[in-house]
Amino acid sequence: MSDPARILVVEDNDDNRRLLCIYLEREGYQVVGAHDGVEALEQAVAEPFDLVCSDVQMPRMDGYTLCRRLKEDSATERTPIILITAVHTSVEDTLEGLHVGANDFISRPFRQSELLARVRTQLRIKELQDHLVQAERVATVGRMAVTMAHEINNPLSGILGYVEFLLGQLEKGAVAEEVVRSALPRIHQNALQIRDVLTRLRDMSRPAIYEYAAGLEGFTLAGDEEPPTPE
Repeated sequence: MSDPARILVVEDNDDNRRLLCIYLEREGYQVVGAHDGVEALEQAVAEPFDLVCSDVQMPRMDGYTLCRRLKEDSATERTPIILITAVHTSVEDTLEGLHVGANDFISRPFRQSELLARVRTQLRIKELQDHLVQAERVATVGRMAVTMAHEINNPLSGILGYVEFLLGQLEKGAVAEEVVRSALPRIHQNALQIRDVLTRLRDMSRPAIYEYAAGLEGFTLAGDEEPPTPE
């Protein structure tokens, strides 16, 4: 059973804030209240919320500014925000809310059922977006594994082969200087190849994705002219 959604209610009017909290708590949500945008911003940065319901007209920091600040922060940019507006909201006010990243609006006076329906909709959208983000992370790990296996496997196999050969010679007590002098440069060269791959992975900004084999994808590293082919 998943944990209940956490909702931050931002409202400077004590009665309105308590009423909103009651509506949401009765639906099983975990609700935290904030008196204004400044307090809400501190709470949202300190701990994650699944949704923010905020009044627009508030002292110290209004709802528009709060919305913009939350959307500018990578830690809170995907948190949906419902702005609660006055009954006579102008088109310009609505456009301002959209411009700063509000996900939905609800005007006073509103019905409890309308509020809850909009809350459920935004939470469902966030849940789907979270699933997509998680799926992309899993896919990225898979592509990284394919890329690392392809780019590093050959030089790593070379290093292991030479090391095993030298260890075998040591056990026999027959390691000639010319054998060591022949093997060490090759080991060094393969190690440099691995370091180069890791450097390119570190510096990779927007890698192209290629199909390595059926059902497998990898990253084309910076500097690669063409995607590598399976060996």
